[in-house]
Amino acid sequence: MGDLIWFLVIAVLFALLGYIFLRLGWQIWKKQRMDLIIRSHCEKVREENKQAYCARFGAGILIMGIGFLISGICTAFMQSAFALIPMTAGLVIGIVLLIGAIVKYNR
Repeated sequence: MGDLIWFLVIAVLFALLGYIFLRLGWQIWKKQRMDLIIRSHCEKVREENKQAYCARFGAGILIMGIGFLISGICTAFMQSAFALIPMTAGLVIGIVLLIGAIVKYNR
């Protein structure tokens, strides 16, 4: 019974974190809110690249959010370590997109 409660707590935390990342990624991607990104990652982005930079950066954060959300849902139902696979995949893909956007547009 104690393990079930811990898995449910972890599932809720992952789902909340996924929601936060989804909301943040959407704000950056669709509304081009560069003020939500750390200033040092936006200093050298030209005005004509702002939309592409926000799209790639926001998509990376959205993918991380989707991974956390799916992991939270899987943890609630599966209650095993395999539920962490979507989170790991989302983090890896999201971080690769973030680094790619920073390297490409922040020069």
